[in-house]
Amino acid sequence: MMKGYQKIILLLATVLIVLPEQQAKAVENRSPGPVPGFSFHIPSDPGSWSLTGLSNPFWEPSETHHLRLFTDPDLDPDLDLDNSPEEIGNKIAANIIDRRFGWRYQKVCAYYGALNFAEASDNKEIARQVEEGFQPYLEGKRKYRRGHVDFNVFGIWPLELYQQTGNTDYLEMGKELADHEYINPRPDGLTALTRFWVDDMFMVGALQLQAYRSTGEEKYLDRAALQIITYIDSLQRPNGLFYHRPKAPHYWGRGNGWGAAAMGELLRDLPENHRYYNRLVTAYRKMMQGLLEFQGSDGMWHQLLDNPESFAEPSCTGMFLFSMITGVDLGILPATEYLPAIEKGWKVLSTDFVNEKGEVIGVSMWTNAKKRVGYYLRRPRITGDYHGQAAVLWTATALIRLQE
Repeated sequence: MMKGYQKIILLLATVLIVLPEQQAKAVENRSPGPVPGFSFHIPSDPGSWSLTGLSNPFWEPSETHHLRLFTDPDLDPDLDLDNSPEEIGNKIAANIIDRRFGWRYQKVCAYYGALNFAEASDNKEIARQVEEGFQPYLEGKRKYRRGHVDFNVFGIWPLELYQQTGNTDYLEMGKELADHEYINPRPDGLTALTRFWVDDMFMVGALQLQAYRSTGEEKYLDRAALQIITYIDSLQRPNGLFYHRPKAPHYWGRGNGWGAAAMGELLRDLPENHRYYNRLVTAYRKMMQGLLEFQGSDGMWHQLLDNPESFAEPSCTGMFLFSMITGVDLGILPATEYLPAIEKGWKVLSTDFVNEKGEVIGVSMWTNAKKRVGYYLRRPRITGDYHGQAAVLWTATALIRLQE
């Protein structure tokens, strides 16, 4: 891990050596005009800088390339974490792989998380075993379903396998599910499967985003962005949190977790010049600020976010941490404000809610959208439930990325 001063030296070398070479080559191949130049942008967060291209043939004029230089030792992403993300992730991934593979959305999100973790931690054996678990579906020996957002999200699994292996059979399976959602879109451009449950922000958004990552076709990115922005307009409240659905006006933890994760994922790919970028960033920051206010003193978030008497819930906590870490990593959230909450949350989540078997403890079981608040408060809690396995894997992966 490079220290702050080493990163500064590397950046200066890039500016003084590499960029002039690019400029010289560009001048040889362009019409007369101003020599391409670059400028530094220092944002409100003193722990990160950006480098912006001005009149440069390689970068769009409005394109900002974030080069995170953590010059303050307190902001170094090499966090002093009580529990290693690699160790926790390996433990949970091993638990997932040791169980029977399935097609339900919560399992698929765990396999997607395991593949991302394997890539971030360079663990080829995890990736191999998750790919092996997919083979019965690829060979037609086992079936999956389509026609509901919770079914079609199955496609994120083969699409991630395609991205990591290049096997086009995986691409075709995932792409077919992404396109199936838009066979007969609504007049407003949303999928006909739209139901305005906050969960759908991830179920639809992640599938379309994975199709974009796999094909580079912008229609998939536009679908994901439109779906998420429309849900933001419908479900986000002034405190930054989301109702479960309009007729279930509760700030359900994991429902908000799905929304937070969806926004974090989309921000990793959505360009700054996209029509929805600014609206997405505004809504995302609003939610993250609201989550800071509702984080428990122990670092956890709860089943009902605005009810501290409801039980601490690990799946929503993992999803929130994943989204926050991603925002810090992208330079969208100030490290000074969010790293303490991230460290506190990871400490309790990885210490008190993951057992020696790699099972996440006390996860709220699947939850319908109900008007009655008591329904949410009485949901059974399960050890090893895939909602929790997925969320903690996502968090571990995001921490590894942050420290790269």
